[in-house]
Amino acid sequence: MDKKIAHQQAGHKAHFDFKDTSTENQQNIVLMTLRDSPKTTIELRHDYGVMMPAARVRELRQQGYRIDTVRISSLTPDGIKHLRVAKYVLRGVAHE
Repeated sequence: MDKKIAHQQAGHKAHFDFKDTSTENQQNIVLMTLRDSPKTTIELRHDYGVMMPAARVRELRQQGYRIDTVRISSLTPDGIKHLRVAKYVLRGVAHE
């Protein structure tokens, strides 16, 4: 089976552990949370423990996931306003 297809199918059923900081687990966390709703860099870091969301999103894009980036203003949990925060929106999986 093609590695990308296998990964995509595994992602639909993936179980992840928020204490597991492996790249694959963090990709699964990003993917599963984006399936629920768009998330910002701040949310992925603070709420889900993904310390490098942009890198995980880039890797998911390389695997065929269509993820848009929208720039927004947002506050961190400690009240600091950031003017250009990435908000990631899952659009689907590219078909080959």
